[in-house]
Amino acid sequence: MSKVKVLMQHKLAPNPNPPRIKPTAIVMGRTGAGKTTLYNLLCGTENDAGAGAGSVTQSLHRNNVNCGDKAFLLIDTPGTNSSSETYKHAFLLRSALVATKINTAFIVTKYESRFDTMLENCYEVERPIYDYDKNIVVMISHWDHSENRRKDYDKICELFKDYCTNIILYSKYSWPPEISGFMYSCISNMEPIQIVITDEDFFLKFNVTEIKLKMRDSFNLYDKAADKLFQEYSTLAVKAKSMSSDEQDEIFHMLIVEFKNEMEKLLEEFKVKHGVAMQHLDYYTFYIKMQQKNVKICDEFVAQVHPFMSYNLFDNKDPRNLIKKCPNCHLIWYKTEGCDGYTNCGNSQFENYYDVNTKPFWKYILKRQINGELVWEKNTMEKKPRIKSAETNATSKRVGCSQFFVWGQLPKLEDHLFLELFKVKTIDEAKQLILEDEEFKKVKKSYEANIDSTFHS
Repeated sequence: MSKVKVLMQHKLAPNPNPPRIKPTAIVMGRTGAGKTTLYNLLCGTENDAGAGAGSVTQSLHRNNVNCGDKAFLLIDTPGTNSSSETYKHAFLLRSALVATKINTAFIVTKYESRFDTMLENCYEVERPIYDYDKNIVVMISHWDHSENRRKDYDKICELFKDYCTNIILYSKYSWPPEISGFMYSCISNMEPIQIVITDEDFFLKFNVTEIKLKMRDSFNLYDKAADKLFQEYSTLAVKAKSMSSDEQDEIFHMLIVEFKNEMEKLLEEFKVKHGVAMQHLDYYTFYIKMQQKNVKICDEFVAQVHPFMSYNLFDNKDPRNLIKKCPNCHLIWYKTEGCDGYTNCGNSQFENYYDVNTKPFWKYILKRQINGELVWEKNTMEKKPRIKSAETNATSKRVGCSQFFVWGQLPKLEDHLFLELFKVKTIDEAKQLILEDEEFKKVKKSYEANIDSTFHS
């Protein structure tokens, strides 16, 4: 096949004042994107390359790339989406990123006729180094697969214009000195950076979880159940739009809380079912992955429903917010009845009171019909006789400090506490697990000690 011309979006002249220390670049990408093929092409090596069940790159490689009188070091890394030895590959990628200062991270993605797929792949690969986007250059491999390169080039550049500093399009049939020359022009114009990746970032941003075959079916069932719940609750939210404004607010409010509860229940059921059978390291990494799924889908539901409400749940000037915190004992209350005037922590002055040890009272409740359909219906409440203060102190099991305050004058609950009530808390739980669980740290350290993270030429 004839040579395929290399294209670069922004033509840069090599820096006329090259650094005294040889600059370093790293190639990153999904399994099968062409990272190792590119590395072999430029470095004259013969490392294993090609897509398989997992990343073919099993160790770190670093070599010189010569561009006439210019040169730079290039580091090859494992695929970011490897399906086998996943933790090992993530650990190697992290080791490569933090080992030395890096001028440029080249994200390699394979040419696809659906250009948005290439962009999505880049976003996925970029996650571990999101904060260093000024040092990212996209390289689109397999450029020979394009049937209309001129037309495709213009569309790709337009699509990626807000994503990265530059784009290089090439093929294994391109002239290696031309590829390395374009790469060097980028590298020499970028200041070296020291990438920092904490343990939290590692577990929350890297693909560290290997889904064993025996768990895959169950995970797929969990995934489907989560998506089904999202659709069911979304359908209910749409139906609620036909109600009066006040009724809408109550229903939307209730749906947000109940959806969060349902998602946490799903997660807990999966944890109970598979926790014992999983290896310690796999258990932690996989559970964190599922926690992230829960956070994402609950956030999406809140974002979908919240705009339908007649008031802003996050507006601390809006008196209709239904959740406040006692200024004395800091107990958090759901407002079920009464005015915005004087009340006391414990609701003992209300004409009707409800057991505050149970979940919040809603005007509407959710029920699943015999046919499986999820519907809401009016909640009936049993009216209880008012209990006098003396009797309350003597016999009531209810909680609260009885401190008087003006409900309408209390500030809105702090955002982080509010979100804890209306969204899942699992990201914070995951961080605590990563930082504080001694058994997890012990297993993690033992596993990592057996991984060869040295660079090979």
